[in-house]
Amino acid sequence: MNKEKEIFQRDDLRTGGFYELCIQVCPSIDNKPIELYINYIWTLDNVKGPFDKDFNKTEIDINNFEHQGLITLDNSLIPFKTFNIREEEPIEAGFNWFDISFYTAAIEYVFGEEYKTWTEKPKCPPQIERFFDSLIKQLFKIYKFKLAIIDFEVSGQYYLDDLKKPIENIFYPKFFVGTENYDLIAEENKKSVTFI
Repeated sequence: MNKEKEIFQRDDLRTGGFYELCIQVCPSIDNKPIELYINYIWTLDNVKGPFDKDFNKTEIDINNFEHQGLITLDNSLIPFKTFNIREEEPIEAGFNWFDISFYTAAIEYVFGEEYKTWTEKPKCPPQIERFFDSLIKQLFKIYKFKLAIIDFEVSGQYYLDDLKKPIENIFYPKFFVGTENYDLIAEENKKSVTFI
């Protein structure tokens, strides 16, 4: 069995929750930005997939809730997932979300057990931090999303509107917002936001 297939199919690496980049992209009625994001991710030179559970290559399909594959970050191969989540109740008020997620067990196996993204003092591998930072900038160039968040299990916890008033108990999420929304963000929250 080749190394790629072996690491992709290891069930013990698909546990522990996700350290993820979650993006509030656009209103649910507009699917084009999600299609652009999906196509961008799955055509990166360091990404392989998407694959089904048997490691057969599958088509990129916006109607699929998730796609699974492998990414190489600084010569380290790690499985990951993308999710596209469409809020439809009601569709006129919902948003399309796009998430890129790494299982915590996979992070610790590939990069070392000292990397705990789910603790009170999270420590993320610099390879993933650099990937997320670069990816945020590239996706924002493709389509100006509303809000991006990096943290453990953070999907759907905050919306851009939440940052317009002070948020209590912000622990470790990293927020990313376009500079055009600078004046909308509460002063108390600006220390936790990177403006693009």
